[in-house]
Amino acid sequence: MREGTGTGLRQVVSGVLEELQRVVDVLAHRLGRAVAVDDLDFRMLAYSTHAEEGDQWRARAILSREAPPEALAWLRRQRLGRATGPVRLPAENDLGILPRVVVPVVYQDVRFGYLWLFDAEGSLTEQQLELASAAAVEAGAVCFRERVVSRLRTAREGELVRDLLSDDLQVRGMSSARLVEENLFAPRGDVTVVVARPLPAGAEGVDEDDRIALQAAVSMASTRLGDRGSLRLVRPDHAVLVTPSATLRRSPELPEALRATALERLGRTTKWRDVHVATGSPARRLDDAVTSYTQALDALRVAEVVPSFAPLVAHEDLGIYALLAGQPVDQLGAHGVHPAVRRLLETDRQLFTTAELYLDRAGDARATADELGLHRASVYHRVRRIEDITELDLSDGQHRLILHLGIKVSRLLGLV
Repeated sequence: MREGTGTGLRQVVSGVLEELQRVVDVLAHRLGRAVAVDDLDFRMLAYSTHAEEGDQWRARAILSREAPPEALAWLRRQRLGRATGPVRLPAENDLGILPRVVVPVVYQDVRFGYLWLFDAEGSLTEQQLELASAAAVEAGAVCFRERVVSRLRTAREGELVRDLLSDDLQVRGMSSARLVEENLFAPRGDVTVVVARPLPAGAEGVDEDDRIALQAAVSMASTRLGDRGSLRLVRPDHAVLVTPSATLRRSPELPEALRATALERLGRTTKWRDVHVATGSPARRLDDAVTSYTQALDALRVAEVVPSFAPLVAHEDLGIYALLAGQPVDQLGAHGVHPAVRRLLETDRQLFTTAELYLDRAGDARATADELGLHRASVYHRVRRIEDITELDLSDGQHRLILHLGIKVSRLLGLV
């Protein structure tokens, strides 16, 4: 895409949003009453400023830009998705909802949302409803254009993020500069990469429909972070979110929200075991984001073979696994598992687990006994057996390191 296209996209996006607000304002002026437009999830897109007219729902929706949960449940019971023209909704006193008229916002047979009018007295005439219907069609055309622009923006963003995560330093630098120049990302210090990967239950992998679901999930997560708060990319088997580290610190719930949304969008079927979400460590600059991305992938790899890290894992919490996961798998397999560890693994899995826990607890027999539900004497007995099998002296720091590293490598290689 030639230089300047990003600026053009920004101008079009700004224009269509202004046009949607204009449609609402013009209709409100003609009818002399409050008008609002929501998307299909009943999140407010535009509203008029008729302060003298409203109810509790409208007040809360303006503040939060979305319908309150109890009102949302009531709305879904109205089956508005079937409406083909204006629908009069009665008052719901328990929820503080006044009578109103809703008109579906449709363009080229695609439903984009709903146009709302207050009608507490039931005084809207057929002519006024025709004006509202015409305005809904106009709003639909605006939303249609916005969808086209949004898809162009997403495609451009994906192209640049792919380059941002390239192995080529020069390509990364050019991509970083373009993202900032085209106003697709606002640099605010260091950046962090979050990756979400669905885990199929069987041999069937991630297909195109699944990737569309992942795109929707990561887009919703991006929306939570605000305008230019993050960058998105969907790869063959995972979704990527690049965000300023400061933004992520303000929204620590984001990884869990991304996982929940991905599970919902993918559908809670037997096809999926789970969705794992990993967070890399902060990278100092946008063009260093590939380091955080690689760390997030390493963390996903660890979480898949060491269940205690799943389903949400941060690279900085991996401990020794952070170092091991950064090594090529073939090298780990060839050099990482000491023969002593292999002997222990092949002789007694229970002793293997005891050795790992004992070393994780820095040789604290009492803590190991408490966690295993054993007497300390039993732990000492097991430690002696471990030393006999491995031919290692666990009072020797070097021997403890050999055994501990070998155990962790075994887990990373899926030998346990």
